[in-house]
Amino acid sequence: MSVNWLLDADLFEDYRDELISAIRDQGFGVKLLQVPSPPFRWEDVGCSYRETFPEEACVISHGDIELVTRIHRERRWTPGAFGTVENFACSSYVCHYGKYWLNRDYIMLPFGELDRCRDFLFAALGRDDRIFIRPDSPLKLFTGQLATRSTFDQDLEFMGFYDFPRESLVVVSTPKDIVAEWRFVIAQHQVVAGSQYKLNGELDYRAEFDDHAHELARSIAALEYEPDPVWVMDIGKTSDGSYHLLEIGGFSFADLYACNKVDVVAAVSATAQSVWKELRA
Repeated sequence: MSVNWLLDADLFEDYRDELISAIRDQGFGVKLLQVPSPPFRWEDVGCSYRETFPEEACVISHGDIELVTRIHRERRWTPGAFGTVENFACSSYVCHYGKYWLNRDYIMLPFGELDRCRDFLFAALGRDDRIFIRPDSPLKLFTGQLATRSTFDQDLEFMGFYDFPRESLVVVSTPKDIVAEWRFVIAQHQVVAGSQYKLNGELDYRAEFDDHAHELARSIAALEYEPDPVWVMDIGKTSDGSYHLLEIGGFSFADLYACNKVDVVAAVSATAQSVWKELRA
């Protein structure tokens, strides 16, 4: 049984070639899939992802979240994708990782209730007339952002620009000052790679990580609960020098930044083989 990788050819261009080389150098198969032309359906003739590998093959996909979730849902391959979307909602994982979570002083409520509850939210969680709001869902129809009391109507309008459903949950928390951020790849409870991706609010990709951030990532990864056999974890350092879990995400649709691609491919491929064999034991 061989391991195969299916990559979205138009995503993650910064490291796509590096990832391909790491896959081929380790003897694994890899195919690139072009984004379909209009009307942008993954089922279009000549673009169908289903034609790339035979059924029941051992395949790992890495790319667009729509493609990844389709592959995960159809179970045509094993594992197909490491990206169980529902497990990466805040409401799913904070009961396991809450004590490490940066936004652990939170209130969760439907998006449509933010306006009615504004006075309560600013009284409970506001700092300098600011609160932090992010979607519960990992699909991120809007990114987490600060909202101010004086611009709250405009802030809500911006968040709802992409028809964010009124009934969808959002997390509201106190504002935090994050000075550095790192992404770690987790496979079978082990941290297998890491990368800095932001410093002082600016994107700054580096193939290195802070020892304290790494230690926190290792502690969280070692816990009994895991959202998927392979996943990613973001750790942040705040201005007071403390380290916290920012969020977690699905490996198959996550940016790997400057993580060591050789180490990622080795660990993820080994995990895929284990999953494939276990389901056929």
